[in-house]
Amino acid sequence: MERQVACLVEACQQLGLRHECIDREQNLVRVYFNHGVEYFELNKTPFNCESIYGICRDKMHSYQAFSQAVTMPETLSFLDPNVPQEYRHYLEYQSMDEILEATEANFGYPVVVKSNSGALGINVHLCEDRASLRVAYSEIFNPQSKHYDYLALAQAYVKNKAEYRLVCGYGEPLLAYKRGMAQTFNVRYWEKNEVATLEQDEALLKTLFEFVKPVFELANIGFVGFDIILGQDDCFYLIELNSSPKFNHLIIDNPELGPSAVTGMYKKMLQKLNNRAA
Repeated sequence: MERQVACLVEACQQLGLRHECIDREQNLVRVYFNHGVEYFELNKTPFNCESIYGICRDKMHSYQAFSQAVTMPETLSFLDPNVPQEYRHYLEYQSMDEILEATEANFGYPVVVKSNSGALGINVHLCEDRASLRVAYSEIFNPQSKHYDYLALAQAYVKNKAEYRLVCGYGEPLLAYKRGMAQTFNVRYWEKNEVATLEQDEALLKTLFEFVKPVFELANIGFVGFDIILGQDDCFYLIELNSSPKFNHLIIDNPELGPSAVTGMYKKMLQKLNNRAA
């Protein structure tokens, strides 16, 4: 059983909700609510509809949907020039060289290049020159890679003072934690001997929530982790949304408070879902 699933099960037990693990690994949990049965599968939950899950997973769609409401770094998308013929009518840039020239013209250096549907910091690159830019796009568009993506994003680089994940449920803040400690390009911080630190400052939690609150006027998001950068300019920037956040690093790095914080988060979400009209 994964750590966050154990927190979910503990929340069910504390609430007296009937539940059962139905797979050998105990990561598929069936929970019985007033309105019927719902399933939790690892980090997948029943709190969001399918379209919200899709928008959050698609970083460009997230940018297109929400950048009018909340500050996000300027972002452009580039389709793999070698996509199958049936999709070539979507191509705006016909070659790698055209993509490189457009990226340089719009952003200069440094610039962030990332895959559109990636996760866990995989295929996220900070490019300082044309050589590294070409490598970044080539890795994302590599059809032999299991991390291949047909869509790559170029994004304005924000100099980082701090990065947070704010988790919200049904339009309310639930918890927040700081992702790493270094004031540098903060990708896969857990591989750099940095940790996730649970934030207990209620004023900070309120400030982060007020920043992302306009998103909820545009989308009925049931459960989401907002990745937010505090820039060196002391402004907040929403980097991306995760409708299936994981909490392993938070639980491991905060052994005294992490498990209870995640369990409490699930308790609030389970209660809200259980009170939903049948």
